[in-house]
Parts: sequence; C-alpha cells; structure tokens
Amino acid sequence: MSADLEERFIDSFRLAARQAGAVALRLQGKVCAQTKPGSSPEAEALTAVDLATQDVILHLLHRDLPEVAMDAEEQTETVALFASPTADGDRRRPVVVVDPVDGTLNYIRGSADFGVMGALLRDGRFQAGLVHLPVSGTTCWAVRGGGCFVDGPEGPRRVHTGGAEPTIFYDPRTPAAWRDALSRRFGHIELSRCSAVDAPAPATGRARGGISAGHADRRQAIGLFLTLEAGGAVRIGGQRWQGEDPELAVGDGPSIVAEDDALADAILAAVASAGGGVGQSIP
Repeated sequence: MSADLEERFIDSFRLAARQAGAVALRLQGKVCAQTKPGSSPEAEALTAVDLATQDVILHLLHRDLPEVAMDAEEQTETVALFASPTADGDRRRPVVVVDPVDGTLNYIRGSADFGVMGALLRDGRFQAGLVHLPVSGTTCWAVRGGGCFVDGPEGPRRVHTGGAEPTIFYDPRTPAAWRDALSRRFGHIELSRCSAVDAPAPATGRARGGISAGHADRRQAIGLFLTLEAGGAVRIGGQRWQGEDPELAVGDGPSIVAEDDALADAILAAVASAGGGVGQSIP
C-alpha cells in the first residue's frame, strides 16, 4: 500500500468535493425532494442531486484510489466500482466514507448550511478527512497528526480551535431539558441540522462547541476529526474520542465537540445535570 494514500485521498477528494459542490449549487431550488427509509426527516431527505454528486465523486475517486473499499451514503451504481467495506473480514483494506450532500433537508429548503464530506479510515481509525461548504466556498481538511487546514485567498492556512463565535450548536434530537440547561450555562445556543457545519465548527470558527444527542456515526465523525486535528476535544458516548471508527466504539450518550477539554466537560456536565432522554425531535 502506498505510503502517501492519505495525501492522494485529500488531493482527489478536494477536487471531487468542489466539483460536486458546484453541481449542487447550480441545481439548488430546481430539484424535487424524494424520500428514503430513515428514522427522521434528516435521514429520509433525498434529492437527485445527492445521487448525481455522489457519481461525480466516486468516478474521480475510483480513478485515483481504486484500491480502497467504499462506504457511500447513497445506493448508486458507482458504488459497485469499489470493494465493499465488509468484503475483507479482517478490515485491512482502507475504507473511504462519502456523504455527497450532508444537510439535504437544509439544501431542499434553500439554506446555505449543507456540505460535501469524505474521509479515509485505515486500521479502524480516521486518517484523513475533508469538508467542503459550497455556498461559502470553504474547504477544510486534515490528515492524522498533520493538523487542520482551510483554503484561503492566498492558499491553504493552518487553523486552530479557539476564538470561535460564542455559540453552542445542538441537533434536532436534543431534549428540551438539555437545551434549557445549555442556554442557562452558555447563553447563545443554535439548532444545526448539518454535521458538515456543526461537527467542525470549533475549527472553522462557526461555534465554540456542539452536542448531538445520539452516538456519532462515521459521517458525523468526519467533521469531528477536523476539530480534533485543529486542537479541539471530542466526546462520544461520554468517552474521549481520538479518531477511532465510531461504528466500533462502545458506550452510550451524547456526542460532543468543543474547542478544548474544559468546554467539552462543561457541556457534558450541563446536560448531565438536566437529565432527560434522547431521541426527541424538534419541529
């Protein structure tokens, strides 16, 4: 296996995400909503753009990284170009995770808060990840141990957590009691329906931290990985997260992202003091 797999992934996905983002921008407001099986409006949202942009991404990735297994969000024919992530019982094959339009419900409603996300996992750990936000043109990426970077007018620049907007994001499943506790403790809290926005928020400067009432999955973890490499803190199921595949993680409880350990612990303490369950939806 090539030693520069992570760099090749970033180079390829950086271009693929921009191409997919351009397609999504061109077609926003011009496509009809569809549905797919899911447990929430976010999970069920789907458009033809999700399918078309995934094809754009996977064709380019297959040209550049044909050796990887593919864990793609949508069931398109291009997925068959790759090995299945479950084809190797010992999980030794690197896995690429793709979400062509994260925040589809936002996209359908005309919001700017949607993104293109992808990551590379090897040996059960995140090795590289990238988030592209088409409306702002922001592309943020990271390689394990190499820091987090964002595109700027003069080229890529390294980013660190700290100095973000004084906001705490929460997701649609967050119970009302938790929201009240967060508001009392931190002041400004804000609903986010897009992991591409809230998970890397401490790295991009959109918020100091955020909470998701459920256990993070591989796609949400893409943005969490960017925050981690930018110097932030992540908790999954109440445990410190260091880039392990969330599908292999144990423990129940919220997923928390923050600019530092102190804030992560404060968010966890606030919701713990409020009690209450998870899985409740916000209209």
